[in-house]
Amino acid sequence: MPPKIPTRTDAYVACACGGTMGISTVEPVPDEPMIMRHTYVCLDCGKMAEFKVAKKGR
Repeated sequence: MPPKIPTRTDAYVACACGGTMGISTVEPVPDEPMIMRHTYVCLDCGKMAEFKVAKKGR
């Protein structure tokens, strides 16, 4: 079962529907230089979720 909250290396997370979300985009957060925004999309229901994840070494 994938984690509910990703670390910087997780390509998949659990969705509330019971399905699996796959990572779709990774982008910087302009006002937080040591954070990246990871966006996931559920492979089953299509729901999207965003998580802020610390960059490598933080």
